[in-house]
Amino acid sequence: MSKFADIHCHPSLHPFAYDYVGKKKNENVWDEDRPKVKQRKSAFPEYTQSDFRTMARGGVKLAFVSIYPIEQGWFNPKVFGEGNVADLLARIISKLPIQFVNEVQSDEFRYYDFFFKEYHYLNEEDSMPHDVDGEVYRYIIIKPGDDIDVILNSENTIGVIMTVEGAQSFVAADAEMIDNENFNLDQTLSHIEAIKTWDHPPFFVSLSHHFNNGFCGHARSFPGIAAKMLDQTLHLDDELNDKGRMLIDCLLGIGDYEGNGQRILIDTKHMSIKARSEYYDKISAFNERKGDADKIPIVVSHTGYSGHETMEDAARVPDSDEKYKSSGIFNNWSINLCDDEIIHIFNSNGIMGLNFDERILSGKAVMDDYDEKFKKKEIKKRSIELQKFWAQQMLNNILGIVNVVVNSG
Repeated sequence: MSKFADIHCHPSLHPFAYDYVGKKKNENVWDEDRPKVKQRKSAFPEYTQSDFRTMARGGVKLAFVSIYPIEQGWFNPKVFGEGNVADLLARIISKLPIQFVNEVQSDEFRYYDFFFKEYHYLNEEDSMPHDVDGEVYRYIIIKPGDDIDVILNSENTIGVIMTVEGAQSFVAADAEMIDNENFNLDQTLSHIEAIKTWDHPPFFVSLSHHFNNGFCGHARSFPGIAAKMLDQTLHLDDELNDKGRMLIDCLLGIGDYEGNGQRILIDTKHMSIKARSEYYDKISAFNERKGDADKIPIVVSHTGYSGHETMEDAARVPDSDEKYKSSGIFNNWSINLCDDEIIHIFNSNGIMGLNFDERILSGKAVMDDYDEKFKKKEIKKRSIELQKFWAQQMLNNILGIVNVVVNSG
């Protein structure tokens, strides 16, 4: 069987939530949760999109597992209201237990606390045996300095590298405190420096995610009905702020924070165009004085190709459903990669991971073609024609990125 690496997955997001409130269903990262046909076209993550059982069957040998203390913006009472109906709506959107949703909505919720708890939840399963189709599998969390090849060559073993989604994960505050800039930056930086001493510090962190996190503007990520229900407007498309610049230096161990421990790389996925542009310039200036071994690689963990030549082009028209309607082969929203940033990533010896989500990889013309060609029955059976269709679109994105690098000289 071929070996694969998945550089962005969330096998613990749903199981951690169920385990946290004492629910037995879906409480384990090895539990399988297959999507129904209608869920495959849903605007919301109604099913677990990765689990270790499925990864084992699919030949995944290296999983970059993202810890994500879920953002309160998913369950904003200003949008959903309060009470049983609001709980039901939140439950439908997230497929998380209502008791957990209530915990996230509470005044006592703190992002760092839930980050810490999910980290330890994953550690509890480290090296534990699990039956997969009559064979014993396990995952091993990789420490800095471990020989990855030993793990990759170990039978029925998946190597896990910890990552983080959203810099709010390091903040001992809730969304309201962050929105009001009422959180302790020094404490946040101390959390990061402590995390660097852990047995399994994260390899990289996605600085932004869907909502304001107090450090960095984010790109629009929700289309259609999701955009109407989930409010991304605060600091949408904004630049890095001074706190974000200090956070980056602390994570990377540069500037005033040089030598502060294990470097944690920055994943630019979800960052706004303005923030990405500033970050690329910063890293390019740093790397200019370094040999290949000492460069800071730029990571973008789960993305698509936008087809835009420059970030300026991508930002010229704000992201919207109307903008998407004008797209052809590729999704033209600014959250996806442009030619000029692909060159930045390549020159940094960085890495790009493509997202397997059909809409992120595809423009409106491709999605219209898909809707015209494939009916529910074919989607359910995952026909060869369907698989070829999406394999071609994945290849279009790969070749789009490769051609940019080749043509850059």
